[in-house]
Amino acid sequence: MEKILKVLNNLKIDEKDFYFYGKEIVKINYEKYMNKKKGKLILMTSINPTPAGEGKTTTAIGLADGLKHIGKNVILALREPSLGPVFGRKGTATGGRESEVIPMDEINLHFTGDIHAITTANNLISAQIDSEIYWNSKLKIDPNKVIWKRCLDLNDRALRNIDIKISSKVCRKEEFTITAASNMMTILSLSKNIEDLRMRLDSSLVAYSLEGKEIFLKELDITGSLMAILKNAINPNLVLTKYDTPTLIHCGPFANIATGTNSIISTNLALSLGDYCIVESGFGSDLGFEKYINVVNQDNDLIPDCTVMVVTLRALNLHNDFENNFDHLQKHLKHITQYHLNLIVAINFIENDSIEQLSQLKKWLDENNYLWEMNEAYIKGATGASALANKVVEICNTKQNFKALIKENETIEEKIKKIVNNFYYLEDFKISKAASAKINSINKTKYKNLPICMVKSSNSIDGNDNKKSNYKITIEDVNVNSGAKFILVYTNNVMSMPGLNKYPNSKDIDLQNGEVVGLK
Repeated sequence: MEKILKVLNNLKIDEKDFYFYGKEIVKINYEKYMNKKKGKLILMTSINPTPAGEGKTTTAIGLADGLKHIGKNVILALREPSLGPVFGRKGTATGGRESEVIPMDEINLHFTGDIHAITTANNLISAQIDSEIYWNSKLKIDPNKVIWKRCLDLNDRALRNIDIKISSKVCRKEEFTITAASNMMTILSLSKNIEDLRMRLDSSLVAYSLEGKEIFLKELDITGSLMAILKNAINPNLVLTKYDTPTLIHCGPFANIATGTNSIISTNLALSLGDYCIVESGFGSDLGFEKYINVVNQDNDLIPDCTVMVVTLRALNLHNDFENNFDHLQKHLKHITQYHLNLIVAINFIENDSIEQLSQLKKWLDENNYLWEMNEAYIKGATGASALANKVVEICNTKQNFKALIKENETIEEKIKKIVNNFYYLEDFKISKAASAKINSINKTKYKNLPICMVKSSNSIDGNDNKKSNYKITIEDVNVNSGAKFILVYTNNVMSMPGLNKYPNSKDIDLQNGEVVGLK
């Protein structure tokens, strides 16, 4: 508590503008601290990860500690972990060893209850929709055209497609998403402030009437209740790294389905309070970075001053890069350079890495004029990232000429094509009849110019996980998220509700002598 109070004092946060959750977690009333100054923005991304991940979070934490170590005023901004991966296969999202945010167990479990609040708010909307149908209200909601989906912050494949009985005469189909992929998560994470949140909620399309009329959340008359549920969840959470670097952890949208970045509020707060702000985009640059640049940044002035591409030898081996002249890595690097952004490759060193392969990677990066630096913070702590920190500072002060790829007035098909061509490196794509019909319908509405948020597998750069010959990515479904202000484009039957693997982490977690063990 004393360490956090010292950090809050250094950040000049008034005592009346924060409140503790226990001794190591604080929520901040952010409003009056926004836009005081503009720090340098550093964006973390990576190549396609192994099932164990590539250490983006670990590198982000290490870099933040490294910047603090060399005397910089830095604030890290991360996503909140979802209980689905924590109890599933991917595990925790708080780093590890010497690059860790604390308290690790609290952050990965219930934390400050934000995700529970988001789940409750999301499902209140679903409950109200079904109540309107049950009571045959004036809204005349068509049970077969309900857009809003229920959610749960767990991996539960049985809830992907279910039948629900509203009354003895009315049944309808329902789909659960994991909370991190829900509409409510993206709405809160993209909201700029409390007023913007209310506006986004009111304007959320939730269903259609029997006559085909759009029905918005405002018409359910529950926005006030939603605001009451979310009144604390909208405030960013502050914790410290193992080396006492201030870290804002707030909102947790998945990158393979949703936007994949922490809240706009926490990013703007970090940029206002610090000289350097580090944010992380989920999965590889084909997902998190693409969505950050083309969706998150569409409505915000958040061009990164430096983009950090995290690589590990184990991931390069997974993608056969040492045999293929680093083809996979090159594709990810082109994702960044096509926007004319400042870039550095962070080689996340893992114990027992091959020195020969490490030399091969460094040689290739040098020959192709890519700036790189080692990250050894996982083992050595802040000093292990000080060299990377110094180079990032230098890059942040280098002029760049950002060049947008996608224009707002392009059609939905044109936007999809640009992403398929420039991020998945595919010549063409297929559109199902159902998706084509929805695109034609959306093109006749006010939503036609919204950015698109692609739903794609995180395992491969093009979504061709099974290495099919003559492969084309398929657009299976398209939906409008009017509150988040984007169009969801589903590919290759990617699920928005994960399932547990055969031996999930939940089998190893326990409470022993009052301490949580087995989190990994």
